[in-house]
Amino acid sequence: MQIVEQPKISIPERHRLELFYDRHRHQYQETLNKLYKKVRTILIKTNLNYNIKYRLKSFDSYFDKLMRMRREGESFTLINDLLGLRVVLPFLEDVELVQDLITKNFKIIEIEYKGAKNSFREFSYDSIHILIDISDKHVKDTIPYMRKVCEIQVRTTLQDAWAEVEHELIYKSNLSMPNDSIKRKMASLNASLTLSDIIFQEIRDYQKGLAQWREQRHDSFIEKVQGNSPISLVNFMEEPPLEEKEKISIMPLKPKNRVEKDIFEALEAHSSRKYKQAASIYSRILKYKLEPRIRAIVYNHRGMAYFVQSKYEKSLRDFNKAIEFEPKNPNGFNNRGMAYRILQNYEKALMDFEKSLELDPYQYETYHMRALTYIDINDFASAFENCRKTLELKPDYKPAEHLKKIITSKLGY
Repeated sequence: MQIVEQPKISIPERHRLELFYDRHRHQYQETLNKLYKKVRTILIKTNLNYNIKYRLKSFDSYFDKLMRMRREGESFTLINDLLGLRVVLPFLEDVELVQDLITKNFKIIEIEYKGAKNSFREFSYDSIHILIDISDKHVKDTIPYMRKVCEIQVRTTLQDAWAEVEHELIYKSNLSMPNDSIKRKMASLNASLTLSDIIFQEIRDYQKGLAQWREQRHDSFIEKVQGNSPISLVNFMEEPPLEEKEKISIMPLKPKNRVEKDIFEALEAHSSRKYKQAASIYSRILKYKLEPRIRAIVYNHRGMAYFVQSKYEKSLRDFNKAIEFEPKNPNGFNNRGMAYRILQNYEKALMDFEKSLELDPYQYETYHMRALTYIDINDFASAFENCRKTLELKPDYKPAEHLKKIITSKLGY
């Protein structure tokens, strides 16, 4: 890209530049405030955890940069960062998402990937610098040597921490770079932070994979439960696309011992809907010496594997064991309640759902399962109330919306 440059003239006297700066500072600050509000409005619509910093470069910093350029023999390229915004995010994937949002919502002049060309021996920080055009804003006049752009920096929390320290040690210092030993230490620190960002992202990917697996497992479980409802209900859960049925890897981290290896193997079989194989591996795991919480989780998982195979008595025994080892976990009561419901022991099912809601009153799916159980015993008024509570907690929950219509038609509302 061709860079616009000022003519190679002497820099005006400091006091004259300061007069220009003071005269136009207010309109630049107003423009910066508007840009900040626009960026914030864009990011509010996401689920990202972000922090936005913004500043108008002070006159002293602006003038010092001009002097530094002069000392280094540079031509007077227009300054890009008089106006600056910075978006700081926890994870690398968040940085990519925010970059996409900015490019879609602003006129982009250029994008620079700081640190991308550095070797592992160098310690310059990583960051994305995006120049956006502000010529259509309310900036009528230009401070000398300043382009009508705003620089938006997008980086992770660790990249920002490094940049702040490096700025003080290197950029703002009038001293030459420290000796080779210090350089190596700086490079090592930078490499450690970069590696930490990568590991944090791997952990995040692992959590997402696990969440996807849990959702898939939950769908299978709910489909089985609702398929046994005494009244004819339309499919509450839409059939997932084929690509979502593919096996989801949840093992980016290597297991450290035999127990972990077996657990991962069981979860992989379970997520692939190989329920008989999963139950067999869970049984093997239960022979190990496990702490009570882990034992409860394994019993819960094996119970669910039995449940979807229609082995309801076996699943009930496992859910009883899960509650025995972890009595304050609402999942055990939810699972046992659904098993009781399938076995038509509605009184015990309702008692388990009640106990689960005592432990955690914000479970919309538990209210939904209780509504289904009340329908089983023809208590439509109670079913309607539980449907209402479900939608109060999760207004867009389609199964409850559909069930409410069925109940309404039966009650004649």
